[in-house]
Amino acid sequence: MSKTKPMLAFLEEAWLKQLYVEFDSICFQHRIKLRKPLIEVREMKSQWGQWDPLTRTISISRLLIQSHSWQHVLGVLKHELAHMFVSEVLQGDASHGAEFQKACELLGLEEEYRGSGLDLGEPLRTWQDGVQVPEEDAVILRKVEKLLAMAESTNENEAFLAMARVQELIHKYNLERVLQKRKNRYVSLIVNHRKQKVDRLQRMIAGILTGYYFVDIVFSDLYDAQENSVHKTMEVLGTEQNVLMAEYVYGFLRQQSESLWTSYRSTHALKGSAPKMSFQTGVIAGFKRKLDSLEKTRIKGASQVPRNTTNQDTSSTAETSLVKFNDPDLKKFVHSRFPRLTSVSSGGRVLGEHFDRGKLQGERLVIHRGISSKGGSSGTLLGPGRSS
Repeated sequence: MSKTKPMLAFLEEAWLKQLYVEFDSICFQHRIKLRKPLIEVREMKSQWGQWDPLTRTISISRLLIQSHSWQHVLGVLKHELAHMFVSEVLQGDASHGAEFQKACELLGLEEEYRGSGLDLGEPLRTWQDGVQVPEEDAVILRKVEKLLAMAESTNENEAFLAMARVQELIHKYNLERVLQKRKNRYVSLIVNHRKQKVDRLQRMIAGILTGYYFVDIVFSDLYDAQENSVHKTMEVLGTEQNVLMAEYVYGFLRQQSESLWTSYRSTHALKGSAPKMSFQTGVIAGFKRKLDSLEKTRIKGASQVPRNTTNQDTSSTAETSLVKFNDPDLKKFVHSRFPRLTSVSSGGRVLGEHFDRGKLQGERLVIHRGISSKGGSSGTLLGPGRSS
C-alpha cells in the first residue's frame, strides 16, 4: 500500500472535522439556524461544491481543498449553505435567483462566490498594477504613483515633501468619495505569515493602516488543509484602492524594519530576539510619529484656508474623522463578514536603548515606490468579481 493513501485518509478525516467546525462557526457568526447536514469530501470533475436537498448532503471537491487556500473552501461552503438555506428555510428553488442572493447576504458571502461558476486562477494584483476606478479617482491615484517615485529621491527634503503630498492626496481622495457618496467596491485581503501568533510588530503596523490608510483590520484564524494546522491571519478590509495601498505600505514597513535591523545588528554585534523586537517596534513607532506630525501639519494648513462658496474646505478635522471612523459602507461590509466582531486591546511595551535607536530610524523613513509590496505577507485579495 502506498504511504500517501493512509496520509490522505488521515487528512480527509481532519478536513471533514474542520468543515463541521466551520459550519457551526458560520451559523453562530451569522445568527442563522440550520440543521446540521451530512458533509463529504469527494472527487468532483466539474464542480467545486454541491448541495443535495434529498440526502441533505453538502459535497466539497477534494481537488479544491488540495489545490487552493482554505478561504476558497469557506467561500464554496458558504455558497452551498446558501442553497441549503433557500431549500430548507425559504422553501425556494435551487437557482441563483433573488432568494439565493438574499441567503448570500445573510451569510456575508463575497460576490465572486455567488455565481454558478468560480474561477480561482486569476493572480493577485498589486497596488502598482492599478485598479478599475472612475476617472476622477484615477487622476488622484496617478498623482500618488508619481509622488511615490519622487519619494525615492536621495534628497531627504524632496523625499519628505513627496511623502507629505502622498498623505494629503490619500486624504483628499477618501474625503471626496465619502462626502460625495460615491459607489465603491469593498474587498478584503488576507495576510497570512503562516504562524500561530500575531507579533507586536504586525499589530503596530495594523494600527498605522487603520489610522492613516482608511482600512479596517481584523485578526482571525485560517485553517491550513495541507498542514492540518491553524494560522493567525490579518484581514485588511476597505475599498480595493485603499486595501492594495495598505498592503503595499504593510510590506514596505516590514521589509524596512528588517533591513534596518540587519544593519543595526551588524554595527552593534547584537544577538537574540529581544533586541530585534525592541529595535523594530521602535522603527514603527518612529514612523507613526512622523505620520502624526504630517497629519497635524495637514490639518493646521487646512484650517488656515478661507472658506467660500467656490472653494469649500473639505479637509477639516471633523470631516477627516468622518472618513476615518464613519464610512458607513465600510462598516456595513465589515459587519457582513464579521457580525459578532469584538475589539480586544493588547498591552505591553518594548522600550530601552534599542527601541530609541529604532525610533530615530523610523522617523526618517519615507514610503516610496522602490520596495515590493509583497514583504512575505502572502496576501490574498477577495472582492466582487474576482478571486485569487
